[in-house]
Amino acid sequence: MAHVTIENNSVTIELSTMDKLWATHGSLKIPLSHITLASVEDENGWDFWWRKIIGTTAPGLKTAGTFFTDGGLAFLDFGTGRNCLVLQTAHETYKTVIVQTGDDPDRIAAEINRRIGRA
Repeated sequence: MAHVTIENNSVTIELSTMDKLWATHGSLKIPLSHITLASVEDENGWDFWWRKIIGTTAPGLKTAGTFFTDGGLAFLDFGTGRNCLVLQTAHETYKTVIVQTGDDPDRIAAEINRRIGRA
């Protein structure tokens, strides 16, 4: 699971060592000014069709890495797909970032939305 922190003017998504291996990607740092919306969603509410570019896909166990969607590139890192933090971005490589975190995703999403003026 990812650890998400909000410091200064950015959101840092720190991946565990295993998540870095599964995703073949390091941690992410996204400026708050590039986040357009933060939400908490479950996998069954997503209407994306993902095509894996690089990473791991084991439905129900682990989905991690870079995926292509109809909206552009997405970074995914989740296991069960429940209570995932979803970030929509602009001016970033990943248009969508979806991570499952051990932290409280509702609190994180609310804080991000408050800081970007969406609350």
